[in-house]
Amino acid sequence: MSLEAKLTYSESGPDSVMLHFVVENTGGSSEKVTFRSGQRYDYILYRDGARVEQFSEGKMFTMIYEEIMVGAGQELSFDIPLKNLQSGHHKVMVWLADSDWPGVRDRLEFDI
Repeated sequence: MSLEAKLTYSESGPDSVMLHFVVENTGGSSEKVTFRSGQRYDYILYRDGARVEQFSEGKMFTMIYEEIMVGAGQELSFDIPLKNLQSGHHKVMVWLADSDWPGVRDRLEFDI
């Protein structure tokens, strides 16, 4: 697989973090990413082992079909704000909203 996901974060407030989700083409040729709606990524957030939210749940996304060619060595980058977090140990898993790339995901843990 030539698309690889990397997830990092930075604190953006006492109860907020900014996730940095980067998808890099580590292969030698261009890869096609297909978005079938306005949604570019999804995530599930857990706090102390309990599921808190899934980004896409209860949301409507614009109906759009977009193909993006990601050249060798290029990347797609998304900043994802998580706000109003309760204190505790958090885990988050983020993945690309393209069913052709189910393995393009990463996870991390942080404490608030």
